[in-house]
Amino acid sequence: MSNPTMLAAMLALLLPAVASAQSPRSADQGPGLLVFANGGGYSPLTNLNSSGTASLNTGWSLGGGAGIQVNRFVAVRGVFDYARDKGDAGSAAFAGERIPHYFYGGDFQIRYPMPSGFAPYLLAGAGAITIDGRSIPTLGRFTRFAGKAGVGVEYSMPSGVGLFVQGASYIYKFDRGGFNKTQADVLWNVGLSYRFRP
Repeated sequence: MSNPTMLAAMLALLLPAVASAQSPRSADQGPGLLVFANGGGYSPLTNLNSSGTASLNTGWSLGGGAGIQVNRFVAVRGVFDYARDKGDAGSAAFAGERIPHYFYGGDFQIRYPMPSGFAPYLLAGAGAITIDGRSIPTLGRFTRFAGKAGVGVEYSMPSGVGLFVQGASYIYKFDRGGFNKTQADVLWNVGLSYRFRP
């Protein structure tokens, strides 16, 4: 199943849970503190080489963070995500190896709240990625700068609780183990948020 199809399926699972919620929002008007947690899948968009001998399978991810809801449209957030994938069985470089990835940094969430309670949003930010490949002698553990971009949609309840589904990509340079590739990794998640009332 493709990543967009899985995102659509996860959103469809969320809709029945929120369909009966009340409508007017108050906790997301800002300014105020927000916290969130999420989990889902993790997929490198490309192989590290053109021959396909360094491919990584789809894995899983967990993450979360906190920030400030500046106003009803903009939030500034600190984010941490942990992801782990596994080398494809046919991969000469990483066959069977589990490789943890740690993403940490900050982002801006630009959202458009609607009267229905749904708020589509964009993410833009930057930070770092640490790849822990110490089980692979030629790779080791290393950290690189990473840019971030993403999209999502959230449903906010009057209580301050929100349900969201999103896809976010971290873009960085993978230049260890004989590779030199600009890599884009996608995290596709569902999650919960809470905005404290001002």
